[in-house]
Amino acid sequence: MDAPDLFKTAPREVTRYFEAKDTKPSFDWRDIAPEEHAFAFTVAKSTGYDILDDMKAAIGTAIEKRQPFEEFQKNIIWTLHEKGWWGKSLEIDPQTGEEKLVQLGSTRRLRTIYWANTATAHAAGEWERTERNKAFLPFLVYVLSTAERKRPEHERWVGIVAPVDDPIWKRLYPPNGWGCQCRIRQITRREALSLGWRDGEPAFVIKERPWRNKRTGETIMLPEGVDPGWDTNPGQLRSQNTSRFLHEKIEAMAPARQRIAIDDIVQSPVLKAMAEGHMPKAYLPVAQLPARLVEDAGASAAVVRLSSDSVGHILVEHAERGLAIDDFRSAISVMTAPAAIIRAGSAAALLGVAAGQWWRAVVKSADGGREWWLQSFHRKSAAEALKVIDRAKRSGKIVE
Repeated sequence: MDAPDLFKTAPREVTRYFEAKDTKPSFDWRDIAPEEHAFAFTVAKSTGYDILDDMKAAIGTAIEKRQPFEEFQKNIIWTLHEKGWWGKSLEIDPQTGEEKLVQLGSTRRLRTIYWANTATAHAAGEWERTERNKAFLPFLVYVLSTAERKRPEHERWVGIVAPVDDPIWKRLYPPNGWGCQCRIRQITRREALSLGWRDGEPAFVIKERPWRNKRTGETIMLPEGVDPGWDTNPGQLRSQNTSRFLHEKIEAMAPARQRIAIDDIVQSPVLKAMAEGHMPKAYLPVAQLPARLVEDAGASAAVVRLSSDSVGHILVEHAERGLAIDDFRSAISVMTAPAAIIRAGSAAALLGVAAGQWWRAVVKSADGGREWWLQSFHRKSAAEALKVIDRAKRSGKIVE
């Protein structure tokens, strides 16, 4: 890519967030939980209209090419007209069966859709960079909005300083409402101290108010000053939702299908994305343990999870080992069909050969045997591995 093109297209961490979304029709924006918006692209009143793929493609192009709203609207408006999604229309509410006069497409609605999706994509991309840089810029500070008309509630948050991992950024990470132009700046510990941060003192006490979703009947607590649906951190939710979605899908499969699906995940770019730090606070299902280990441990789960924290521990904190993503895949294949399994309480070591190399992978059960986590893996010479196996046999720790 030529240097000038770098300024014409959005960073990959921004476009990747939006590209990863599935489409999901809806009748009302309140029908979909805020957490789902980090994983699904939807447009209210899109139920019954074949517009979501067209709209998602147009928004994706606008994000990638940094198109202004006017260009985005020009690229999509005639498609929406042709498919009948424009103006007012009598539609049946699928939840109540009631016929309602609703607004389909309009310039105002398109502007709202454009802003919400571009804003959250950039927020998610900014969070990914924040996680990547927090080792040397470990704090965030809430800075003044660039909007002409500033919300008094949001102005109260200006100057809040807290570590990147502080829970406050789960709920007050901008945007914090429709049209919100607040920003966050990443800073050093020294600057955080100069701005008044003190260890052990709360960054800010969030005052909450109840909000009832009239569509679902659910009442939730929102921070005062945050619009309904915006008390989330899109970047954090992306990783968490990807993890939850994949694991729930895998858990619902028959064992034979689990093995195939897990192998697809391990070979896919998603594992590489986690290894490169693009999925902070996430986890992936990466292996299916042998039945004999599950039975011996009295566990109810057979799927091994790999967390982003473990990836960082294995690849970054132990960089001297020279491990790479292909080494993960080798160690994972050993867990599925090990030459030997050694139990030690809630943990187990699985040893075997992959690509001509001996590996020792350590897994640990949690939550009463309902979860397994990959803790570490190491290369072993044949002599070392066979010695470990022989010693375990003599001490009766081998799982037959």
